[in-house]
Amino acid sequence: MPLPLPTLDKLTYDELVGEGRASLPALAPTWTDYNAHDPGIMLLELLAWLAESNSYRLDQIPEQSYRAFLRMAGVVLQPAQVAHTALVFATENTPQQRDAGIGVQSADGSIVFQTTAPLYASDAKLEAVVSGVGTEFNDCTASNTSAATGFLPFGADPQLGDALYLGFDKPLAPEDTEVRLWVWTGNDEQNLETRAQLQREQDEVKSEMENLCLTRALAELPNLRQHYGVRIVWECYSASKQWLPLKDVIDNTRALTLSGGVIFKAPVHPVAATPTAHSIGGIPGAAYQDKHFIRCRLSHGKYDCAPRISYVALNTVLARHAVKNDAGTFRSSGRAGQIFMLGNKPVVPGSTKITVTISGKADVGWNEALSWDGIGPHDRTYVLLPEDASILFGDGRIGCVPPADANLTVVYQAGGDVTGNMADGSLTSFVKTWTDLTVTQPYAAIGGAAAETLNAAKARAVSELAKPTRAVTLEDFETLALATPGVPVARAFAIADYHPAMPCIPVSGSTTVVVLPPCPEHKPEPTAALLHAVQCYLERRRVLTSEVHVIAPHYATVAVSARLHIQAGANGRELVRTARAALEVFFHPLHGGPDGTGWPIGRSVYRSELLALLNGLNGVAYVDELAWRVDGSAAGLCGNITLCRHGLVASGIHEITINEGSACHD
Repeated sequence: MPLPLPTLDKLTYDELVGEGRASLPALAPTWTDYNAHDPGIMLLELLAWLAESNSYRLDQIPEQSYRAFLRMAGVVLQPAQVAHTALVFATENTPQQRDAGIGVQSADGSIVFQTTAPLYASDAKLEAVVSGVGTEFNDCTASNTSAATGFLPFGADPQLGDALYLGFDKPLAPEDTEVRLWVWTGNDEQNLETRAQLQREQDEVKSEMENLCLTRALAELPNLRQHYGVRIVWECYSASKQWLPLKDVIDNTRALTLSGGVIFKAPVHPVAATPTAHSIGGIPGAAYQDKHFIRCRLSHGKYDCAPRISYVALNTVLARHAVKNDAGTFRSSGRAGQIFMLGNKPVVPGSTKITVTISGKADVGWNEALSWDGIGPHDRTYVLLPEDASILFGDGRIGCVPPADANLTVVYQAGGDVTGNMADGSLTSFVKTWTDLTVTQPYAAIGGAAAETLNAAKARAVSELAKPTRAVTLEDFETLALATPGVPVARAFAIADYHPAMPCIPVSGSTTVVVLPPCPEHKPEPTAALLHAVQCYLERRRVLTSEVHVIAPHYATVAVSARLHIQAGANGRELVRTARAALEVFFHPLHGGPDGTGWPIGRSVYRSELLALLNGLNGVAYVDELAWRVDGSAAGLCGNITLCRHGLVASGIHEITINEGSACHD
């Protein structure tokens, strides 16, 4: 929606003329001729026309003023964004070291990507992908394809010591050569947004620390781009038949929860696995004979949700839809408002570099801008028009003018926009022929976007200003807790004047937030690391005179016992299963409750609801007995199940009896 602004004057020409004529009897009683031929009426109509024109002009706000207003609200128009994707290179028998800037293009050559880092293309092949969970090992090699649904590298419930093993047919590279792996989770667009949120939060925290001159705290500032509660280590199986850490590891996967690259130095050539019963740290060796293994091991912490990997590949490097170009050298005429065309378009915003050479002296202090907003007469700034591939210099009033006969050397990158969001498998050929080297694109390129329009920026301003940035109301606490970047929070419930250490006493100014992760499904409980991450996020946003506590829910396991009288022809055994399933759904922390959005935190369980639920099942005539056990206590026959204010129910083992006591138990 556009930015709502008031209309300063809604009166039209006809309304102004009518209002003027209506005031004549009081202001000029002797004026009797109100017809259009009267000179006074003509002047009145002329003034009405001028007034309408001026009021219209007052309501017309120039784009420069809009942009300035948006900047005050913290909204800056976004330039065109560059798409990126990870490309997998392969070579059969000739390992190759290639510099950054390898050009890979679409079939028709219209879209070109360039790699962003050097790459050693190893001829090793990934032939074994094994998930080690405790003492069990699961072969996931067949699932390690870009078309598969993925696999769990550490199993459904990762524990310390669980590991993902990658076996290659030969050594990866000569010792200390930089090797690149890439891990995909299958949620690249969501991962991109998560990384952006984490980076914004990191920048904000750092800026606050610098403004407060907290030098020591700034040095100890944790890296929010690391996983909030888990650490993993990358190791190789050495010739001494033990696992040793890989050198100089740069892991951008956030403990295998985000798609990203893993960079490390190749280890000393290890011996291949021998087919003994316990050759590779417990992996049965016969199935993995002559493989060279590295592994990723869970060394610290616990996941709230087990990571899932879609694909792992060697020889992978990031490529962007941004191709380096040299526009050559232009000569300044010394006149105001000079325009120079760069050639290839669109131009990537922020990529241009201009060197102004005067009498043999190079000046590199010229800066790029996308508009003339805020540019002074002495600022050595030029404006880039990305879509037109042109650069504009100032006129001396806005922006400095390059001196006459100065040589302007321009380098830039061409690309960007939505055209770079190529489907998977689109980038398959090289701009320059490389011997014995092939490339594949396992997943679609993402991130490309057109430059934001002014109307889109206005709509974004309305949307962002509507989001809470400070925790004042209970709804603010809940919304902000759910928005904690990089932390899986499925539900959040805020309780006013409640302190978890003093549950029976109202504590003014204390707000307690109960959070749940989305997994496991049956009884989700957040780890201490998740609670700490949400706590830190809310602490920066709470009111100064308040305090906030983030806690896990207190579960009460409820097991229902009921006797159902069934209608004629109903299947009793099937009805037992249906009743148990209905109770499990009703008590579910994430999908249960009266409205199906999860059992309301702190809400009691009412006997009447359970009777209505069971009595409403198809085939049930009536329910004449209903009891329950809470956390294994004695059965309750009447009343309701009361929970504490941060309590939740979990489904126990329900006993359903059909008719005259013929029971079916799990």
